[in-house]
Amino acid sequence: MMVFGLGTLPAMLGLTLAGQKISMGLRNTFKKTVPVFVAFMAVLLILRGLNLGIPYVSPELSKTDCTKHNCCHK
Repeated sequence: MMVFGLGTLPAMLGLTLAGQKISMGLRNTFKKTVPVFVAFMAVLLILRGLNLGIPYVSPELSKTDCTKHNCCHK
């Protein structure tokens, strides 16, 4: 865990310093767009999980035949 923390420290420091250099107007724009992006991703992931068969959004998953594959469920 200590090595992981040391590895992420430069990236975290870099983001902190970069955040201070960004103008207030751009920061406010990010604050408005991030919740919209998160909501969009949530809806997309829910649609994908529903298996509705919508091309590129929710592809229909077919059940695989375990006799054709090396499957542990027999």
